[in-house]
Amino acid sequence: MGENDEIELRREARRIADRRRRDRLRCPRCGRAVAETVREARETCLRAGTWHEADDYVIMCPECKAREVAEEERARRIALEDRRAALATAVKEPVPHVEGPLPATIAIGVETTGLRGWSDHLLTVGIVDGEGAEVASFKICPPPQCYEWPEAEEVNDIAPADTVTWPAIEDVRPELQRILDAAETVIGYNVGLDIEFLRAAGIALPDCDYVDVMAMFAPVFGLRDDYHGGYRWQRLATAAAYVGHDWDAEGAHDALADCRATLAVLRWLEEHEGEEVDRREQGARRAAAWRRLDVAEAAEL
Repeated sequence: MGENDEIELRREARRIADRRRRDRLRCPRCGRAVAETVREARETCLRAGTWHEADDYVIMCPECKAREVAEEERARRIALEDRRAALATAVKEPVPHVEGPLPATIAIGVETTGLRGWSDHLLTVGIVDGEGAEVASFKICPPPQCYEWPEAEEVNDIAPADTVTWPAIEDVRPELQRILDAAETVIGYNVGLDIEFLRAAGIALPDCDYVDVMAMFAPVFGLRDDYHGGYRWQRLATAAAYVGHDWDAEGAHDALADCRATLAVLRWLEEHEGEEVDRREQGARRAAAWRRLDVAEAAEL
């Protein structure tokens, strides 16, 4: 390679580097250069949250960020107004009332708009007795300010439009409270989360025995959680697959179906309580459970 060729290659390398540097300083939305140097751009954009700190480039200029925030706020206001209008004209479904004696042992399952009891809301509450017979199934319309829950909807398939005619928690609370007050044992899968949501909804939790099947199942499944120093908690679908529970046509993420699956896992645990763990059989059961889950998830796609 001649000297001239080498100089030209260096020039080309510098041109490419300069172009990449300029691209890092441009807003991908409007194409405007935010600053002349990376340092200036970083200082300009960090406060607005428009700088990619890990890889040093402009995510968006402050002006475009401000427009995006304004657009999101406008969309939020429109969605909230639409939700309020729909709720104001909807004819509400009646709250179920349980006739006859109430069971002392119940299993409870809930579907919610998220995983935070202090900010998310109940959508459905399913209750069955100790034998799996339905006691009550409550549908609950979240307050107007909760007008979307895309991540939860993807899991439980409950859309905001589905809830418009459902009664509010204020209407459901007396009957739900009456059932819980009669309970001596409450069974749930991650029952602490159920309790958190019920308490946030204004339900007074009875002073009774609470059975958390998720905590009971974790050591049986046997995968260690070194970070927390115990066993890794498993989702209900995994536990149900491990014990061979048949969901029938209900499927997971239905409150009543989850109650029955929880009871099935509990009964299996009780039947095998005190048995010595065979590591080979445990591994085979885990593998079979994962295969069942893979087949079920593939069938949904």
